[in-house]
Amino acid sequence: MSEASLRELRKLPGTIVAPRTDAIYNCHQYLTKVPIGAIQPFIEAFTQPGEVVADFFAGSGMTGLAALTLSRRARLSDISVLGEHIARGYLTNLPEETVRDAAIEVVDQARTAVGALYTTTRKTDGHLTQMIRTVWSFCYRCPKCDLEMVYFKELDEQGKSPRTCRRCGTSFARRLWARGDDVPVRVVVLGADGRQVEQSVSSLDWENIADAEIDPRLRDVPSLEIEPHREMYGRSGLSKSGMTETGKFFSPRNAIALLELWRTIQRVGDHQIRQKLRFAFTAILPRASMRYQWSRKRPLNAQNQTYYIAPVYYEWNVFDLYKRKIGAVIRANDVLFGRQPMLNGFSLRDVTYHVKSAARLSHIRTESIDYVFTDPPFGSNIFYSDMNLFQEAWLGSVTDSASEAVVHTTGKRKNGAMARYEGLLRASFKESYRILRPGRYMSVVFGNSRGRIWGLVQRALRDAGFKPVPAHVAILDKGQRSIKGLNSGTEGVVTLDLVMTVQKPNVGEKLPAGRFRSVETRALVHSVIQDHSVMEDQSPSHLYAEIIRTAIRKQLVLDNFHLGDVLIALRNEGFSVNQSTGLISCAMNEGR
Repeated sequence: MSEASLRELRKLPGTIVAPRTDAIYNCHQYLTKVPIGAIQPFIEAFTQPGEVVADFFAGSGMTGLAALTLSRRARLSDISVLGEHIARGYLTNLPEETVRDAAIEVVDQARTAVGALYTTTRKTDGHLTQMIRTVWSFCYRCPKCDLEMVYFKELDEQGKSPRTCRRCGTSFARRLWARGDDVPVRVVVLGADGRQVEQSVSSLDWENIADAEIDPRLRDVPSLEIEPHREMYGRSGLSKSGMTETGKFFSPRNAIALLELWRTIQRVGDHQIRQKLRFAFTAILPRASMRYQWSRKRPLNAQNQTYYIAPVYYEWNVFDLYKRKIGAVIRANDVLFGRQPMLNGFSLRDVTYHVKSAARLSHIRTESIDYVFTDPPFGSNIFYSDMNLFQEAWLGSVTDSASEAVVHTTGKRKNGAMARYEGLLRASFKESYRILRPGRYMSVVFGNSRGRIWGLVQRALRDAGFKPVPAHVAILDKGQRSIKGLNSGTEGVVTLDLVMTVQKPNVGEKLPAGRFRSVETRALVHSVIQDHSVMEDQSPSHLYAEIIRTAIRKQLVLDNFHLGDVLIALRNEGFSVNQSTGLISCAMNEGR
């Protein structure tokens, strides 16, 4: 690495803050996506313009976009069919007028095909109008008196769940009470003054809902089975709810509207225009489903990491969602390619994306890559292939879940899951070592609450041949929410990641003989708490990340270290976690 690059390395901060609020990030959802603003400092530090950056857990292609904004080339790969689709959507550059005109045309054609299914009567003046969204509620049946309870109607003013049956006083428990059919409870329309207004469900609404439920087009809606062996089948309780196909997560009206919109998009002759329109279509699918959670104050967004449906949810007009998303697509495109483009002199030849396993990078030549930035799956936190089914049902191709680097915790695949995960990570890091030029660097984004996973990553990097002491370890703060419910002890509660950068030795360079050293967990936590100066505006995740970073730098064994150790140590040091904010507070101040 040049002296200039070494200077850039020294300027890399210990904490990278890159909130998930920019137009590019928010254009299309993908699980655990890293904002390009968090990747750019590393690419600048470890490469020069014109060099090649690789990411073999590329997901939606953010590393490729970050590289291109800095005049670097990118070689991306992932097993994710959805990830490749999203990346190519971002990289398709079209004039705003072309995208907007094409969107208007496909929406108009689809609206005509759908007919009056979204039509409702505005209560204030009897005018026929399009519904913007409908609020739906679960119904429960009291096991004692058989009263059918519409959940929405029993909520208090704060939106809290009912405690008892209002007829017989039996304690209400959602898991124990039988479910009836969901019912619409409120409809939102545009008022005569142009403002949104909420009203009761009309007879016309009921007629349209009934017509949609018997529409023969429902048989043509793309849908994939969520098989029992998949992790999210058990975690989302799909056997109990009967929601075992992706198509079942759409209301009949929205399923028909999506089908007609997809058909019109597929008929667009120009490949690039069709690709951009398909990109916007897959971006709206979570919100177009029953997974779009209602809140008394404002919509809570779709549940992206599970197939959970809240007891009160939205049925949002598909065409309204699509028009909004087209606006977001245009804004992201303008940032990348517009009046002040981030991608100057961009060519499609500068980035490639292959649907390949990270453990088999045969399409990349040995010692041809100048830098690797990658974000592997975090153990058993997220199951991408399971959640990708939702969009891939429409794309017509499915991610190979057998090649996914995850740790299964349920079902038959639980047996040997950790060994498979470790094997895939080891093979991936060895491939990264092979494709990197001597003396160059790899940065790995990782976050997990279990020390065993961190220990596995440490050993896998060392065994692949990388230098045992990282060149740099940064905390990555993507502006995630504070931790709540930390005492659950479950994986996935860590809201900060680390970016660990390791170096491939130069030719002939001998690595120092060294082994990971054991340390007493309580002593490690205590020493970092004393050195780090615990701040009351931080979450335990900040402290946990600092402890992990310290241990990695000192080559300490992490296998027996867990986020729960931080909570215990904080308590012993006179701190607690505020249950409403998830932030650290001094125990003596709690009563004030």
